[in-house]
Amino acid sequence: MTDSVYQTCRYCGSSLILNGDHCSDNSEILVGSCPTCGLTQLATVDHISVDHYKADDHFPSDLEAWREREQRWNLKRVQKLLEYIPDIRSMKVLDFGCGSGGFLYQARDRMDNLIGFDLSTRICDVHRTDGFQCYNKLEDVPSDIDVVVLFHILEHVHAPWDLLSALSTRFRSCRHFVIEVPNNDEALLSIFVSDTYRANHYSAEHLYYFTPATLRNVVVRAGLTPIIETQLQRYTLGNTFGWLRHNVGGKQNVWTCFNDEQLNNQYERVLTERGVADSIFFVCEAAS
Repeated sequence: MTDSVYQTCRYCGSSLILNGDHCSDNSEILVGSCPTCGLTQLATVDHISVDHYKADDHFPSDLEAWREREQRWNLKRVQKLLEYIPDIRSMKVLDFGCGSGGFLYQARDRMDNLIGFDLSTRICDVHRTDGFQCYNKLEDVPSDIDVVVLFHILEHVHAPWDLLSALSTRFRSCRHFVIEVPNNDEALLSIFVSDTYRANHYSAEHLYYFTPATLRNVVVRAGLTPIIETQLQRYTLGNTFGWLRHNVGGKQNVWTCFNDEQLNNQYERVLTERGVADSIFFVCEAAS
């Protein structure tokens, strides 16, 4: 497909340019990039509604296995929060879009007042059974929240700048918003230029694909001020080698020697310094 104008950017109103990319799970959903603001996005969002994430079957039945899979990622998130917000242990922290609860379960011994929010009634029931405060209606969440964390949430939302603004208005005492999203400049796309990875990269559930610059634009538009802009690498070197050698993910479960913690800490350091880790991690201040 040749480059062509398709529709307007939902962020700035300029015309999107298509370059032939489409969602791996729905080839009819095309991907465009805005030449004005730089934000990559799906050409349509009509296929995703709030009800999609409320459905009982949206998350797998075995939540414990899901939490185990993401344990390493959530430990990193906890460590970053303790480093960047030293007094967070005594703060009231809202995990917005808590999903399987991976962050809640890893943070519960390090943060004294954790609250979960998810649209799914089933998810909230599970977490409440395990002793967490968890709500599926935003109006029921206590208003005196100090920190809101949104881990891989904004890419799923029709207008992420409006969501952040609404949360800032709803939780006026909130001091920090912590945001993590996938990085559209990650190494497999920007350095290794893996065509197979790119063909599997775009998902119908991910409406936006951020870079540090475009995420910064979104949070500033929402009235937030980024005070820490860094990155986090979720997948290990073994996964990268899998894409490069066999054009498939998941090889971290086969080539486990490349899951060595020290090795991957160095790998993450190098990727982060170059801005090409697989996730962007921002700590933002709310307007006073």
